[in-house]
Amino acid sequence: MRAENVDVVVIGMGPGREDVATRLAKAGLTVVGVEARLVGGECPYYACVPTKMMIRAADALGEARRVSELAGSAQVHADWAPVAARIRVDATDN
Repeated sequence: MRAENVDVVVIGMGPGREDVATRLAKAGLTVVGVEARLVGGECPYYACVPTKMMIRAADALGEARRVSELAGSAQVHADWAPVAARIRVDATDN
């Protein structure tokens, strides 16, 4: 292992600390980020992003169910497998 000189060590790389590390690096400091799990914290992997994907799908389903009120008839059913697949691809490390 080689020794490195760094100006700042950022412990935990959630969204807030990731932003701080980026700003410090842009200011010319040498920055090292340390994270025990996934960089970005819970939001991209477990919380905000997957939740928003599910909410968007539910909103689209709700709008589709209103078609009969607005412009005719439609049969709509929920198939959450594609939503779950999209979450696995876009919002997790799997």
